[in-house]
Amino acid sequence: MDIQFEDLTYKVKPPLWDRKGHVRTILKSVNGRFAAGELSCIMGPSGAGKSSLLNTLSGYVRKGVSGSMKINSQIRDEKRFRKMSCYIMQEDKIQPMLTLNEVMMFAADLKLSSSTVTKEKQMIVNEIQNVLGLSEAKHTRTECLSGGQRKRLSVALELINNPPIIFLDEPTSGLDNVSSTYCLQLLRGLAHQGRTIVCTIHQPSASMFQLFDHVYVLSQGYCVYQGSTDQLVPFLSTVGLHCPLTYNPADFIIEVTDGEEPDNIAKLSSATVNGKLSLYKAKRVNNSYYPDVEINGEIHLPELNGNVSASKILPLPSINYTSLSEQEKDTADTWCIDFPTSGWSQFVTLWKRMILQLYRNKVGLNIQFYHHLVCGLAVGIVFYGKANDGTQFFNHMKFCMGNILFHTFTQSMVQVLAFPSEVKLLKQEYFNRWYSLRPYYIALTLSKFPSIIFFSSIYTTCVYFMSGLPLELLRFTLFSSICLLTCFVAEGMGLLVGSIFNVTNGSAVGPMMIAPFLGLAIYGFDFAHQVPWIMEVVMQASFLRCGVIGLVLTVFGLHRQPLNCPGNYCHFRDPNIIIYYLNLDRSHPIFEVIKLSIMLVFFRLLAYFALRIRVNV
Repeated sequence: MDIQFEDLTYKVKPPLWDRKGHVRTILKSVNGRFAAGELSCIMGPSGAGKSSLLNTLSGYVRKGVSGSMKINSQIRDEKRFRKMSCYIMQEDKIQPMLTLNEVMMFAADLKLSSSTVTKEKQMIVNEIQNVLGLSEAKHTRTECLSGGQRKRLSVALELINNPPIIFLDEPTSGLDNVSSTYCLQLLRGLAHQGRTIVCTIHQPSASMFQLFDHVYVLSQGYCVYQGSTDQLVPFLSTVGLHCPLTYNPADFIIEVTDGEEPDNIAKLSSATVNGKLSLYKAKRVNNSYYPDVEINGEIHLPELNGNVSASKILPLPSINYTSLSEQEKDTADTWCIDFPTSGWSQFVTLWKRMILQLYRNKVGLNIQFYHHLVCGLAVGIVFYGKANDGTQFFNHMKFCMGNILFHTFTQSMVQVLAFPSEVKLLKQEYFNRWYSLRPYYIALTLSKFPSIIFFSSIYTTCVYFMSGLPLELLRFTLFSSICLLTCFVAEGMGLLVGSIFNVTNGSAVGPMMIAPFLGLAIYGFDFAHQVPWIMEVVMQASFLRCGVIGLVLTVFGLHRQPLNCPGNYCHFRDPNIIIYYLNLDRSHPIFEVIKLSIMLVFFRLLAYFALRIRVNV
């Protein structure tokens, strides 16, 4: 799969709040070609546009991109291209709380056809682990892997479905020279088997530079060189830039194009016609030059320094799309666009993965357990036995509001703080077409339900019985259900905030979103009968108010017996008087449960669409 691009331009508009900002042109009508069977790198000084070029070629960035992008000299179909390619980003985003083998098996369940049995999937996973040198760490948790192992695991995960095109952003970032060289030798072996591998690299050493078959140099958005690494020094000499014998050519080309001498950039970009001129040599393997040798669709190449053997890796099918019949093209398109597994299979796999991660997160579970237990005991002690005291009207109201606020802040802020990191992982896996967003979101929602129900039950059980509320099953069930529904609604709001904002901004936006709901929740209780009808309508939009009213009706309604009165007279001894005073005599807890259920669905849908927008940006 040869990648070609012509007159590729990428412009970035200023943010909406920057009215004086100007449109920045990152890539300026660049041209180029990355051939199959070659390890290609994109180089250049900082700010040259390396990552931007990689993002546009991979399809990760689409807004502001113009020009022509082709596959095998044909205008590429973006949906089909997305399925044939993968993008490994600079930051190693790998699922935590799982062993290396478990991560790869879950990836195999998602990326391989449902007809592939588990034994075959494990064989494929084992073969990739052997080739990439990961077998010894197969039972190690991902958070305990070294930097080099994490980088190789990122490659291994994408090799499971054997994509013909691989993009990598700074694959040697954070690695020492030995690990970097090993990583590039690995990529070189994969490329020489017929894959198209393109990566960005900032400033490789001389030994690493020689491992690349093809180099594409950018500076200030222009292409200043495109061709083999061996032709770089002779090319520079033709424009009057002579590289000293003791110099690393990669260092020299970056020094002469770092922007301090714009004449150099102009000369070089003119000499290459902004990437239209390519200086190629025969493919180099083990410092020798060979033509491609293709036998039955498999590229046969010698081993590389004894480290990586191309023959050990799964053979890459050679498909010539220009010669396919229309029926075959339709079949190929279907294979490329559709997911290899059904939505139900994706859901089951993702749900199992999330449940296992939740169970393995012992620290998080312990924190939540003790948080709910201690807070439940604390609230129970503060309101101990006061539920039957007719003189404690204001404490009764504080009790109901406090329970709702506890569940709201606990569940919403957990998602605000934790979900943004999950979104980064989701965006990478979703972009590489591991699964669809719908089964992921359903699995995410259902996987959290058991823990929320368990921890909420600990809290509500403590406060209910310690406060002295009647020992009635219906009343306790309604009390727990209203608190639980409030948890689910608050969690949905937290997912909404976490889908849009990062942790820093979300920590500010989350409480800001809760504030108006809280204001509506406590408004008008002391003058309930004088509240304007328009405010009555507006207050129905607050899920906090629905929760508070639901608890008030549960605590004092349902034909509750009169409260105890230590003195001669207690105005609120009769629970019906409390309900009338709060203008709730025409309400019922079931109505509030229905309202909370509707709000639960509303916030979940809102979070889903926000997440869809986020992953498709």
